[in-house]
Amino acid sequence: MTLMRRILAVPALLAVFLWDLVFSSFKVAAVVLRPRLRTRPAILVMTTDLRQPWAVALLAYLTSLTPGSTCLHVSADRRRLYLHVLDAPDPAATIARFRQLYERWVRELAA
Repeated sequence: MTLMRRILAVPALLAVFLWDLVFSSFKVAAVVLRPRLRTRPAILVMTTDLRQPWAVALLAYLTSLTPGSTCLHVSADRRRLYLHVLDAPDPAATIARFRQLYERWVRELAA
């Protein structure tokens, strides 16, 4: 069962990433094309319970590849990711979004 979950997690993660790539690209384009649009940039700390170094790295890469966000640093114990986000009106909701979109599927791959 675990192998099947991992196999299914790959296309799910890819689909979620591609959807978020397009969606985030439009959001960043809106900020560029309408400079008066108010954004609330923030540096957020996202904790994770992922254990494998490759899983934490994959989560960091996915957040960095998404337009409007980047992973600035991963703590030495690999428990915290420091993310810069272009617009985070609700920091908790922004972190929850990354968890739902990426960490969830990375966890399936690492199971």
